[in-house]
Amino acid sequence: MTVASEHDSVSEVLQGTWLFSSDSHIVEPPDLWEGRLPKHLADRAPRVEAGDGGDFWYLDGHLLASFAGAHVGQRFVKSTNEMDTVAHFEEIPLAAYTPSRYLLENELDGVWGAVIYPTAGLVLFNVPEGELLTALMKGYNDWLAEFCSEDPSRLKGVAMVNIDDVDDGIAELERAREIGLSGAMITSAPPSWQPYFSDAYDRFWAAAQDLDIPLSMHTSTERCDPRLGWVAYDLPQKGADPTWLLNRDATMRAALANLMFTGVFERFPRLKVGSIENELGWIPFFLDQLDFQYTQRANRFGDRFRIKDPDAIPSQYWRSNCFASFQEDANGMRMRDLIGVETLTWGSDYPHVESTFPRSREILGRVFAGAAPDEVRMMTSTNTARLYGFEAPDTVPS
Repeated sequence: MTVASEHDSVSEVLQGTWLFSSDSHIVEPPDLWEGRLPKHLADRAPRVEAGDGGDFWYLDGHLLASFAGAHVGQRFVKSTNEMDTVAHFEEIPLAAYTPSRYLLENELDGVWGAVIYPTAGLVLFNVPEGELLTALMKGYNDWLAEFCSEDPSRLKGVAMVNIDDVDDGIAELERAREIGLSGAMITSAPPSWQPYFSDAYDRFWAAAQDLDIPLSMHTSTERCDPRLGWVAYDLPQKGADPTWLLNRDATMRAALANLMFTGVFERFPRLKVGSIENELGWIPFFLDQLDFQYTQRANRFGDRFRIKDPDAIPSQYWRSNCFASFQEDANGMRMRDLIGVETLTWGSDYPHVESTFPRSREILGRVFAGAAPDEVRMMTSTNTARLYGFEAPDTVPS
């Protein structure tokens, strides 16, 4: 088969298959937290204030986030220097926070169903006060459940869960399932006082497994050390490191190595944990190094990293327990056999400015060049459908 005919096959599959986005977003409306916090915290709800060139979220006087999402599609018509990074709420597309419009607009891009994450809410993981953080996440989860109730078969919300207190985290995980949410997002970088190799999390892993809730670690969800107070929150906001986005997989490698080296997936074999919006190219080297460090270096951590099976190697838990959402990583695609096609789930990142919307199928046609049709279906449809319970319609996208 020639490269040209392979590309034609990919294009035909993409045109004839409804896509499921494993990483989409909403843009929070200014009134999201109104009436959703406990009475004693009501006056601490995030607020929107007008600023230089746009509107901004503030929490207790601390900058939370700018409005994003108004400029979806700009990447296709403007240079990087010309693209807008802030917006007034009035400029935000109605579809970014209105479920009926959300569904219609994504259909135009060939996307039938979406797994939904926050926008400003991603930064909440840096709020140092545990009680306030938990209340904010609960309020968001309630709003998201209402959003997804428009069509639960097509809108799969991912709850935000604070696990500073494991019991509180388990309670919110259970509540999220009860109100109809389909996944849960935890910090991609827990503070040093309680890393993911701590046994304190075992009850949480068990609850996620028993509830059949995939856990996500999305980029931009690093947890500050709450013991440091608001100083820890403000530090990342000042003089942002321009190389941060290039190295965002670093926290994922640390978090996943914690889980693999310490036998978490051995103890909880049905637990599913995903890397979201960190792309793919880093994964083959990471998996190779997991096994090299485990098998070829002297054991300095006691109890053989707490994996009990003497024949097990850490990387085997990637394919059995992990998944990765990606957007348009062509290099990662060339190494898909090393990563495992069954672990890969495409996401459009709608409605963010870097989203593939409204050219998702065109972009994927290039990214997937050379992939077999069944692989394309897995990565754009069936893998995400299996994880979150989607069902594709009988109709074919126009």
